[in-house]
Amino acid sequence: MKRFKRSFFIFAVVVALMSLSSVSAVADSPPPSATVVDSSLPEIIPFTDFLVIDNANLNNGGNSWSQPSGYDYARLYISNSQSPTLNVYLSYDLNGSKQNIYTGTVSANGTLTINVTHASGHVFYVDYNTADGTVSGKISVRASDVPL
Repeated sequence: MKRFKRSFFIFAVVVALMSLSSVSAVADSPPPSATVVDSSLPEIIPFTDFLVIDNANLNNGGNSWSQPSGYDYARLYISNSQSPTLNVYLSYDLNGSKQNIYTGTVSANGTLTINVTHASGHVFYVDYNTADGTVSGKISVRASDVPL
């Protein structure tokens, strides 16, 4: 009986240590990051993906989406359908405050593709403005479980 108690105690300690190490790994995950992508390159077909935003209109209030858990990657495709340059700001929610991860522009009647990594479980915001205050164009966001 004494041997059983000792084995059980050792097992309990090992399980406790394993659970602590898995908690610290989740807490240490890197924040989301964004990079601009050359749209002329061949497209990668992910194993599982879906459109979180499907060809929505840009508006002065911006667009947002919640990245599903398990989908660590996102690709944004933004088109500017007017002549002024479109300023784009991509951020995510961190404890109720927006953390900017990308600032850039889309030329007149141009497009921009942005990849986001470490996206799983975050809420993202895309805000826009132009010199004359008008915003016109489309946005699509694709969530994926593999790099895009």
